[in-house]
Amino acid sequence: MIIRIVNIFFEVIKATILIEVLLTWIPNGRYSKVGQFIRTFTAPIMEPAEKINDLFLKGFVIDFSPIIAYFLIYVIQGIILSVLVRI
Repeated sequence: MIIRIVNIFFEVIKATILIEVLLTWIPNGRYSKVGQFIRTFTAPIMEPAEKINDLFLKGFVIDFSPIIAYFLIYVIQGIILSVLVRI
């Protein structure tokens, strides 16, 4: 039961990141009320991903921070689930 809740939690975070990415394609989408609301959920994972992106991929035209965030979520989810399975 707890494993399922943890999985749902991480899937919701992934979905909000995807929504935030889609909002960047809409003029002023990120700055709308919906965009700001979504950002409150994604900021804890997106801000470190943006720092990593700026550190290693500064000259690139494409923002890879959502991909980095997905990778970080994947790693964190795997660690948490492996701990929960052993309990």
